[in-house]
Amino acid sequence: MLLRVILSPDNVRKISVPTPSSVEELCTCLCEKLQIEKGFTIQYEDPDFNNQLCNLHDISELPPEKATLRLHWELFLTPISVHSEIDPPADEESTLSVQPSTSATSSDSTQVASLLRSEHWPSKFPIPCFSYDVELKLQKANEEYEKNGKSLTVSRDILMEVLGKLAEAIYTFKAYPKDTDLKKVASALIEKHPCLKRPGSETGCEGWTLSLKNKMQNYRQKLRELGCAELILNRRDASKHTLKRPRRSELNFLPDIPTGFDEEALENERKWMEEEVKKKDVNMRALNTKMDFTFSLRRREVVEDQPLVSTLKQRWPALFNEEQVYAEFRRINHLDLKSTFLTSLDNNSRGLLKLFRAKVIQRGDCDLETLLDNLDEQMADLTVQRRATALRGLPFYFKEHGTICKTILSSEALEHHKVGMKMGILEVVTSNSSTSRSLSDVVNVAIVLEEEVVLENMGDFKVFLNMGTECSKKVQTLMSKLLEN
Repeated sequence: MLLRVILSPDNVRKISVPTPSSVEELCTCLCEKLQIEKGFTIQYEDPDFNNQLCNLHDISELPPEKATLRLHWELFLTPISVHSEIDPPADEESTLSVQPSTSATSSDSTQVASLLRSEHWPSKFPIPCFSYDVELKLQKANEEYEKNGKSLTVSRDILMEVLGKLAEAIYTFKAYPKDTDLKKVASALIEKHPCLKRPGSETGCEGWTLSLKNKMQNYRQKLRELGCAELILNRRDASKHTLKRPRRSELNFLPDIPTGFDEEALENERKWMEEEVKKKDVNMRALNTKMDFTFSLRRREVVEDQPLVSTLKQRWPALFNEEQVYAEFRRINHLDLKSTFLTSLDNNSRGLLKLFRAKVIQRGDCDLETLLDNLDEQMADLTVQRRATALRGLPFYFKEHGTICKTILSSEALEHHKVGMKMGILEVVTSNSSTSRSLSDVVNVAIVLEEEVVLENMGDFKVFLNMGTECSKKVQTLMSKLLEN
């Protein structure tokens, strides 16, 4: 099947894929072919409506043989009006309406603008359009370059326009791009406007890379002076220990408060949610909307105050459920945590099981051997069992079972076993703690942080991992062995 895929106005790809049987299969094919992450909506040009874009919900709606698709990444903070569309209960008049600060307009049509980044660094950087006069000059200069290979003598006004627009475009992806990122931007610029090649280098983009690096420093300083939260934080006393510096952070490390609101307004929303979760019938629609809306306040508390988990759980109880863990991860990283993790786990589970079997042969590890024997017997749902075995086997492989992962009986209280556990998993089983149990024996899985049970009553054995590049030597060794397999 031939597809024309619109990633952005300046990035349109032509690809060929096997005819998909479902929208999910098409999504997977697009991710593999285009090397992008999931988290987008697929739209297609519908011939029944003069090729107007429509959301793709059923694969049968897609035109056969060839089609034009547009991938749309939604912003995290859904724009909501100042007066919520959700009707509040009769006994609550003011808790549901999002009230603006005194400096904000009071119009019913006022909307909260999302300042969150919604896309990861692209494989090919989209060069923005410049002002009309600069675009016109570049067009003429490109034509001249094609004829005689003469580069454009860049005037100050063109230089400032190009660097300024590129800095704005770069910041929408990263506040602190690496030198390799800036080199890709410079290469994309030269590819689009070859007349901008600078003499004295083989590619003609080295000078632009250096200029972009200096421009980004000036651009960050400008935003810092205007009160940009994530940039101000990075200039604080370096002696103060912080969880993570913004330049090494996630996609949305420390977003600013939504336009037209202040901390007091967000704090009122937090208090409403704190009381709402105590009710028997929780208004989940309002709760989820307000969790999106208060993300900047919550993130500021985590980054700046670094509270204990118990404190965070007390102030933000709605955050401590499986659905909101996924949602918060998406707000920060713009990734689907569950599908990303399970895809990675499925890609590595066979390699992990192979390493486990090798260790059993070499060292005679009884626990791993029992796990693997049980896997061979449990053939009903091999994918799920393989995932569980790969995860259960890691603590034994690293000789950390009992410190990170504990198996207890359902008759035992969680409170006793969480003592002394800074981070770990408690797996509750019905009859015994033998590694030969099946998945049906597991009645509860609880996640513990700082001796606090933050999540429990989870139906299966899941671990949320992001090893990154700065991990222990034994984890690096494991990663190397997986790559060898």
